[in-house]
Amino acid sequence: MTSSILNTMAEMVNSAKDLNLNNDLLKHSRLFEKRALFLMNSLYEENDEGCMSLMNTENKVWGIRVAPVECAFDNGMIDVVGHPCVQRLLNRVWYNDTASMWRDWIKSLVNYHGSVACQAALTSPSMVFLVHYLLMLGILIAYSAFLLSNVKGITTIGDIGVYELLLYVWITADAIEEIIRNIVITVHRQTNNKQSRKMFRLYCYLTNFWNILALLLYTILISAVLVRIFNVGQRIEIRLYSLGLFIIYMRFFHSLMVLKYFGLKLIMIGKMLKELLQFSWILIVFIVCAGVMYHSNMYPNHHDMWPNNGAEIEHWRIWKILALPYWQLYGELSLDMLKGETNSNGTCTFVKSEWESNTNMERCVEYDWAIMVIAAIYMVISNLLLFNLIIALFSYRFEEVQNNSDRLWKYWRFAIIRDYSTRFPVPLNLLLHVINWVIICYKGDCKNQEEQNRKCIGACSLVPETLEKLQSKYATSRLYSEMTMTSIHSH
Repeated sequence: MTSSILNTMAEMVNSAKDLNLNNDLLKHSRLFEKRALFLMNSLYEENDEGCMSLMNTENKVWGIRVAPVECAFDNGMIDVVGHPCVQRLLNRVWYNDTASMWRDWIKSLVNYHGSVACQAALTSPSMVFLVHYLLMLGILIAYSAFLLSNVKGITTIGDIGVYELLLYVWITADAIEEIIRNIVITVHRQTNNKQSRKMFRLYCYLTNFWNILALLLYTILISAVLVRIFNVGQRIEIRLYSLGLFIIYMRFFHSLMVLKYFGLKLIMIGKMLKELLQFSWILIVFIVCAGVMYHSNMYPNHHDMWPNNGAEIEHWRIWKILALPYWQLYGELSLDMLKGETNSNGTCTFVKSEWESNTNMERCVEYDWAIMVIAAIYMVISNLLLFNLIIALFSYRFEEVQNNSDRLWKYWRFAIIRDYSTRFPVPLNLLLHVINWVIICYKGDCKNQEEQNRKCIGACSLVPETLEKLQSKYATSRLYSEMTMTSIHSH
């Protein structure tokens, strides 16, 4: 907790004026993180079960109730989350104490003689994950079939086909699981915390890439349904549904994060996409600059630069300006157009009144030798310099992820296991949540268990008395070790 707070404070003062303070705070943050790792190592060697329980037990510190493993994940402490203690805890949760790897888990499923192990394997988060994504794969097939064959305006209920109905049921159930369940957990579980902690948990949810994709998907599909109901236009329907299908396919990649091989590749793709988005600002400057120079020399004194007379968005001149230098990045040189050799194909005119009144008629190119000079300079900068630079940046990111691959995968694996330890597969969740609450209320346990037994994820935990004794014991041991080392170095 101390390491996390110091790291946050360092980010808040990260400016030239407070650079020394920033370095001091980061230094102290790393010191407390090392102390936490020392405590984990010491306790794990002496009492592995106690160490796993301690990391999973929620405790109130400075008015904030949080488990150590959750605090470490929320604040990017990769080494703490990747510690063998935490990873063993996650394996126990993921396979419900039936196995330590997927091969043994499958054996537990097919071993009918050991009914207890088989039942535990069937109710494990890994089984929830497997069923959820098998159902999601079916929805992807249904959605694809719907988009290929049956996108048209709705006049009656009978116009909704089976594929479309399955899509709406799945999306509704998924929205309930993603939004309502997470908001309820965020607010309900943080009732004894400060308001800032609730906002932080909500912030973590809303800034997660996969959650953003989910929220974007719901927004797009709701818009598509409204367009479909009010018959705004079939083309708009198809565009919205196509974008929704793309996002669902991207969300399907989330299932591969749990597998180390695919998870590392997705982390690399994410890092490279982030690098590409930042680098794209440099590309945009060169593209706009080259586009304006091209256009001013190819079409001198062009007057309709902005949409007029109700021109549709696809006929705006800005697309003409940006299109040529953009496609040249991929080798589409269009030298014949730059030289004006396409003027004789009948699709352009030199008469101003004709190309201004007819959106399907282009203005003919007025060739000038400066156009080829601009093209030569632009191609050297873009294709030789900028492309090689982005390849070098990608190589750097690849090496960075490759060198830290095991640590990064273990860190992001925690998010998946935490999520699927508290959810049901979609769309079965519509029924299973109701059954679950009925069973809980029938047993007289509608309220939470007592505060001292609260857990971050469904696994072992400790009562407060034991927790305080362990923390005090190993904290004292760590401080004594540091004092001894300092005394030795001073002599």
